[in-house]
Amino acid sequence: MKPSRLRTLLIGLGAGVAYGFLAMLVVLANEDGVSVGYIYVLPLVLGAVPVLFSTREQLQAYKDYILLPWGIVLTVFFLSYISGFEGLICLVIIIGPFLLLGSLGALLFRFIKLRDAGNGTRLYASLLLPFLALLVEKAIHPVDQFHTVTTSVYVDASRAQVWSNVQNVRHIRPGEITTHFVHLMGVPKPLDGALDYPGAGGVRRITWEKGIRFQERITAWHDSTGFAYDIDVDPASIPPTTLDEHVMIGGEYFDVVRGSYSLAPAGPGRCRVTLTCTYRVTTNLPTYSRWWADFVLDDFNTMILEVIKRRSEQVVS
Repeated sequence: MKPSRLRTLLIGLGAGVAYGFLAMLVVLANEDGVSVGYIYVLPLVLGAVPVLFSTREQLQAYKDYILLPWGIVLTVFFLSYISGFEGLICLVIIIGPFLLLGSLGALLFRFIKLRDAGNGTRLYASLLLPFLALLVEKAIHPVDQFHTVTTSVYVDASRAQVWSNVQNVRHIRPGEITTHFVHLMGVPKPLDGALDYPGAGGVRRITWEKGIRFQERITAWHDSTGFAYDIDVDPASIPPTTLDEHVMIGGEYFDVVRGSYSLAPAGPGRCRVTLTCTYRVTTNLPTYSRWWADFVLDDFNTMILEVIKRRSEQVVS
């Protein structure tokens, strides 16, 4: 009796989930969550798993094998999240490659199986590829890379009116913050920013939700036009469940090291406020990591500048 198509698809789904979850545990146990083997090779192989359990006749329905890896990926991610092995921020960052490469892997291995006249040994051997990639990457030490994100906003208020709101951003109320994508992916919202001394050597103490606290040490001060600062973060002071290990500020893979504010006139009664942040990424995926870091920091900076803009324009009105 030929196996039913539905039964074969369900077996492939279950086997893919089991393999994917096991592979994720192995990867994270070796602290290689930001690696080529994890982000690129593993999803390709996840797409191959359902193909292994399918007959040539069943593989003719190629549309099933485009979408089936999505079910595997989403189930693995759900299990990883509820079990605490991966945080929401990391899962959001990597879901794109997993979905796209999962479907690509399914189509690629489907083509191989349809063309292969043998017993499919090569396909089964492919299950070892993510682990082999991890072994290779163990010998490659990622280099620190530093990049800067610049975000600006125009405020309908004079530079003198905006200046006080830039120095101190005190007691931010929930209604002052527009929901941004960074919040949907689990990044905590800022609560307070207090400057103890207006000048070089001063310290701004920053508080976010979920118990996150750090300091910005003023390194340059230009009265009414801006200031620069270094960021001092003690990773041990951040509750371990607050941020994912791979996006922990001051952590092994990511850090925001310095920043600056600058104010410039932009016409009568108008001012341009620019916030820059310089960050470090230390991974074997510098391009992909930079793309996400640029996006997240720009979105977060935009949210901060919106609070400054709203408060400054309220003073004018």
